[in-house]
Amino acid sequence: MGAEAVLRAVDIHKRFDGVQALRGVSLAVAPGERRAIIGPNGAGKSTLLRIISGEARPSAGHVYFRNRNITGFPPEGTAMLGMSRTFQHSTIFAHLTVEENAALAAVARRRGRWSAVRPLSRFRRELAEARDALAAVGLADRAAMPASHLSHGERRQLEIAMALAQRPALLLLDEPAAGLAGPERVRLQRVLRQLPRDMTVILIEHDLDFAFALADTVTVLHLGEVISEGSPDGVREDPRVQAVYIGRPPAAPGTGRLDHAPPGEPVLQAEGLRAGYGEAAVIDGVSLQVRRGEMVALLGRNGMGKTTLLHALTGFLRPWAGRISVGGRNVTGRTPLELARAAVALVPQGRRLFPGLTVQEQLLLGARPGRWNLERVLDLFPRLRERRSVPATRLSGGEQQMLAIGRALMRNPRVLVLDEPSEGLSPLLVRTLVDVLAALRDGGETILLAEQNAAVALSVADRAYVLERGRIVHEDDAASMARQPVLLRRLLGV
Repeated sequence: MGAEAVLRAVDIHKRFDGVQALRGVSLAVAPGERRAIIGPNGAGKSTLLRIISGEARPSAGHVYFRNRNITGFPPEGTAMLGMSRTFQHSTIFAHLTVEENAALAAVARRRGRWSAVRPLSRFRRELAEARDALAAVGLADRAAMPASHLSHGERRQLEIAMALAQRPALLLLDEPAAGLAGPERVRLQRVLRQLPRDMTVILIEHDLDFAFALADTVTVLHLGEVISEGSPDGVREDPRVQAVYIGRPPAAPGTGRLDHAPPGEPVLQAEGLRAGYGEAAVIDGVSLQVRRGEMVALLGRNGMGKTTLLHALTGFLRPWAGRISVGGRNVTGRTPLELARAAVALVPQGRRLFPGLTVQEQLLLGARPGRWNLERVLDLFPRLRERRSVPATRLSGGEQQMLAIGRALMRNPRVLVLDEPSEGLSPLLVRTLVDVLAALRDGGETILLAEQNAAVALSVADRAYVLERGRIVHEDDAASMARQPVLLRRLLGV
């Protein structure tokens, strides 16, 4: 890492309550460079960006900006030095005009004291800078419009204009393409390509095509460590990156059903489902079905809409359009409680256990009569039997995942929905998870499995759907899909 780098992160570590989010991350970004930082959920991308911008302090390591040690500087301090950033979620003032939003960002850069009640019209230089920034992102004709009237894509453009109005030497972009429709994504990509080359850009993005099209250099994080760095083409071909985004088959993969009886009638169906957050459509026109006794995998990179789809199917997000049915009964728009009573059980991403309860208390909390009872769940997970009196917060990550699955099974569901169950697990625990999923499948459970690790999912599933940018782009028999690695790489964008 040479002294010419505009930004250097040196051996950055970060812990949160015993969780190691970053492990010795180092990078050097040259002046004018476009650097993309990619990686699956939990890789540490946003944590690294927050440390660079001053929103979080590292547990160890240092950050240098323009050869100045800024470790521990507050966000306003890094901003005054020439650093600006955007966020995953919109941070505009909806009641102000587009121009006023950009002007306020420019005013915030002023050194010394200024009155918040002084009319913005008095800040002539800042207003001129705001107009230049709006013109740079294609919003000049929206300047007098209330920001609340902008589309989701235009709000993203405004946030970039607000960052540009601060005239940064380093621009940090946190998932700028999240939730954008195709034309909006193309428009934003054009805006970013036209940024002056005397400005350095660091971009975090789940949409790999979007990131690779903009980046000079790509850094790949996984479990808090840099596993690859180089040109977009070089990173795309790196086997380590492919293993992270597609996964490696477990050492003892599921080899097909013990019971070859065909699946029964559809238990869970979605037809033309459309949903999102605010004005951002995350899933658009999704149709799928899970039949009785089959395991269906839902594949796709992070940010493609898997969790949003599961939240819509389980009642945590109300669909904008389309139909959801369980056992042939329309349950569209029902609450999570109503869907739980309809026997749809979700194992959420991140487990979401109750910290004050023991293992046994967690399992008994939502128990319903049926073939799954406490003894049967403890037989499936012998480790939980040993730990039944232990508080959930003292379990390992793998044990917590077992508990989350066991808790859902105690609901005796008609369909079990799992969201990224292998996330954060060691290879050994992933093999254990595969064995559990295969046993549930062979026992006749109906399962919808959303999983970024395609190799794991395809080793146990009957069928698979691939989700890309909120749409189903491929459906096939899981075994057939597993035999086509080139197709799988193309579908998953690596």
